[in-house]
Amino acid sequence: MNTKFFNSKTPLLLSAFALISLLTSCDNEEERWTDVKEDPITEIVTDLDARRIISFKVINPGENQAIYSAVNNLDRTITVYLPSYYEYEYLEASIALPEKTTISPAATELVPVFAKTPFLYTTKAADGSTAIYTVKVVIQQPKLVLNELSTETTTYSLATSATLLVKGENFIPSYEVTKVYAVDAQGNKKWQFQQYNDGLDLFSFSGRYSFGAAAADVTLEANTDYWIQMESYNLTAKMKYPIRFTK
Repeated sequence: MNTKFFNSKTPLLLSAFALISLLTSCDNEEERWTDVKEDPITEIVTDLDARRIISFKVINPGENQAIYSAVNNLDRTITVYLPSYYEYEYLEASIALPEKTTISPAATELVPVFAKTPFLYTTKAADGSTAIYTVKVVIQQPKLVLNELSTETTTYSLATSATLLVKGENFIPSYEVTKVYAVDAQGNKKWQFQQYNDGLDLFSFSGRYSFGAAAADVTLEANTDYWIQMESYNLTAKMKYPIRFTK
């Protein structure tokens, strides 16, 4: 009988060689990584400006509903975002300052909403240095819209003994801050209408106005073009087409 013998050492040697090569390659790959540390981060702490305003809030609605304003200590501005429905003419302020810093005028002084000149605060630190802040009041009021009484081809006429019904959008429902005028072609106010009832209709944005005088005393000229103009708190709107009045 012929017997064949196989050499089993060869596959074992090949397997061992492959394993050693794999381990060697892993070691080599691992050696190629270098642990590099990032540069340390240094935080620089500077002293806060003692002349700064820490906070500014409007307290007309009460402390619980105070309107916090945006204080920019770089530009030295205080921006108050005021909802138009408050109808404020003046603002009551509460101001927080660093210890030993004073402010002029005093925080108790009223701030006019419609100031003709910028309202300024001056802060003074304990070392005598000062800073001047400007108050900016931004009234948040939607666009005022008036519905036309006339058209491009038809001019609306109103007797001076009748009432004027004005409709539109976004009137503030108060006769104290929503006023109606008859103006001429140059925009000059010729007549201010008076309230007709107790208040404007908040839901339909409409209001009735009267001339507030006897027909004989109304100075508007007959058969002359006038425009209806409304001033509602911060905004003014004028009808595009004119109307005419009759005695």
